[in-house]
Amino acid sequence: MMRRSRLIFGMLAIAGGLLNTAIGQFDSPPHIIVFMADDLGWNDVGFHGSTQIPTPNIDALAYNGIILNKHYALPSCTPTRAAFLSGKYPIRMGMQGAGILGGEPRGIPLNVRILPEYLQGLGYDTKLIGKWHVGYHTPRHTPTRRGFDYFLGFYNSYIGYYDYRYLQGNMSGFDMHANESPAYGTEGQYATDLFTATALEVISRHDVLRPLYLQVSHLAPHAPLDTPYYGIDNDEFLHIGESNRRAYAKMVARLDESLGRIVSSLGDKGMLRNSVIVFMSDNGAAPIGKFRNFGSNWPLRGTKYTLFEGGVRSVAAIWSPRLISTARVSDQLFHVTDWLPTLYSVAGGDLRDLGQIDGVNQWDVLSIGTGHVRDRLLLNIDEVTRTEAAIYQRFKFVRGSLFRGYYDNAEGETGRGRNAPIYNTTRILKSAVSDAIREHLGVPVTQESGMWHLQSQATVLCRPNMTNPHYTNRYYASCNESECLFDLSVDPCETNNIAKSYPRWVAELDLLIKQYNTVKIPQLRLPVDYRADPKYWNYTWQPWLDLYDSYYSSYNAGAAIGTVAVCAHVALFLVIVGLRVFI
Repeated sequence: MMRRSRLIFGMLAIAGGLLNTAIGQFDSPPHIIVFMADDLGWNDVGFHGSTQIPTPNIDALAYNGIILNKHYALPSCTPTRAAFLSGKYPIRMGMQGAGILGGEPRGIPLNVRILPEYLQGLGYDTKLIGKWHVGYHTPRHTPTRRGFDYFLGFYNSYIGYYDYRYLQGNMSGFDMHANESPAYGTEGQYATDLFTATALEVISRHDVLRPLYLQVSHLAPHAPLDTPYYGIDNDEFLHIGESNRRAYAKMVARLDESLGRIVSSLGDKGMLRNSVIVFMSDNGAAPIGKFRNFGSNWPLRGTKYTLFEGGVRSVAAIWSPRLISTARVSDQLFHVTDWLPTLYSVAGGDLRDLGQIDGVNQWDVLSIGTGHVRDRLLLNIDEVTRTEAAIYQRFKFVRGSLFRGYYDNAEGETGRGRNAPIYNTTRILKSAVSDAIREHLGVPVTQESGMWHLQSQATVLCRPNMTNPHYTNRYYASCNESECLFDLSVDPCETNNIAKSYPRWVAELDLLIKQYNTVKIPQLRLPVDYRADPKYWNYTWQPWLDLYDSYYSSYNAGAAIGTVAVCAHVALFLVIVGLRVFI
């Protein structure tokens, strides 16, 4: 026992020494680049085992960094982005439900500080390019009032890839903004290319002596399906028989190219050797149903909108010269709220500045590759859809499902089989990301044998479970009829409900959810305010409330009262001040 204690202590000491040595090599805070894809499926990157869509730059970043194989987000756009920026579970802000609609007067409460505001306090130059989708009803809720020094992008959930228009019911308008002004005249350029070009310009003009926080929140590959007019080799996608899936693949390929160009630009500017680069998707793909983009979460169960793995276990990887143990797959539980403390820590911030948050700092355990800082997480509590889920160690608890289980099955193409091309590891070695690492850091990149090994580790396999005779028929137990418990260590595809066999774990996870219910703020499901109609604002989506933004700020801070009562209170207030609103 004494020898084991000494051995463990020695290993920790060595690890701590390595960490201190690594930190000492960098005299200034790192540049932080967050690359966020929209509705990218688990099965739509090569490092998860599919060869259908070439993603050489994304794969190269993952293989030379750390693949986060248990990275969890929320099931849709707004809640994930709110959690990422705030470090808080959306239930603490009333942001746990559906995405914000155009003309809906709500957003991240103004009393909640978010990541760019914290980084500004450390001297960072903060830039956001692409999607916002966490509120814009007043000017104070827009990106440049929430900590970003510069913004080029759109406010709503999506836009057309060429005309930058967003449609909400009978309302339609232009939605592209440069800081606080409409970016008229930019339309006509493919959105992915516009955001990439803007990121390259930001990097080229940046003063390298000042740390940069650059968040590139792409529209791609969110619906609508729209492909680039040029720069695509159509022959490369002929193996994909379904035309919509083929269009989706082209969109993902352009997204991959964007990452390669941005990483190359960082290298050319001399910033790569002191950068932290995060790649992630905000949630799973939408192979079916609303905003269908024909992505694939196979073999994971569920799609976007669900709390099953296909909806919330998102693609993610991190790369940095500051990481000690790289070229590996991490099975560490990681929640999207963890990015705030993790990035703030590596930027040199004092975690006590962050106050009470749900995220935990994962930098040290990721960098060294040993230890654990999280053994449980809340996936969500949505009192409107009556769905909730949490994970504790290897067990996952799920209660409820949407639309009688319509979204709950494994959906999307496998990306494997005789029609799929051979995985092109040579192309990954020659990718822009690999070239930038070799050229600008002077270090070798992960070789092809290592790629095959990492891909194998990062690929989810659904093995037949003899206790479930329906497995071969892809039968899934409904979590509406009874609560579900899954052992993710042996059943990552959630095929076998073991709730009856493990009542103690059901009770533990049920208690965890009940504890979070005590701090939950009801969803702010506000009616669309038709005064926001773009036809009143030069056919442009933009903030439409100004004089009363202080009221909305305090309201969004949230009092734990019923949603119906809240809406009635808001309606009464608006009537009193002479505004018209439709409920």
